[in-house]
Amino acid sequence: MDRIAELERKIVSMWEDIAEARGFDRVVGTVLCTLIVENIPLSQREIAEKTGYSIPTVSKTLKILLPLGSVRRMKEPGKRVTLYHVEMHPLEILSGTLTRWMLTARTMARRMSEIREELEKARSEDLERAQMLLRMLREFVDPIPEVTEIMEKAIEDIHKAMQKRKQFEMKRSDTDA
Repeated sequence: MDRIAELERKIVSMWEDIAEARGFDRVVGTVLCTLIVENIPLSQREIAEKTGYSIPTVSKTLKILLPLGSVRRMKEPGKRVTLYHVEMHPLEILSGTLTRWMLTARTMARRMSEIREELEKARSEDLERAQMLLRMLREFVDPIPEVTEIMEKAIEDIHKAMQKRKQFEMKRSDTDA
């Protein structure tokens, strides 16, 4: 394997690790990375050829990626084949992922706080069990505001980096013209 192909495989592996860390099959990372690297709309058959996965596997994976907003579907006028592409920059995907995580964390914290209040009221029914549950909820809920604050800062920093990148690209395209 030549050096570039080896390094490309490392990049795909990194995206597979990201997908796996988010609870998806590694194929999700492979398909997403392939679409990002190729940077042109591809059919399911083309994705299958480039990834080595079967068309049904690619189809199933695209059904996961489409609702997440990571991949878009399009058809060229007059053609029957559906094409798939990534419109987002990887930083936008990361930002969206962090934002969804943060919203989920806040929702869970709110629900856990409500349960904690109910447990406080019902603790006389089984004091030992209630205290154990309260301790577990505190361990989950108490750090969430601090963690979401850190996440908000990270998202803000990502947005700033994307703005700088866009400004740089605009300046570069102006000088190229």
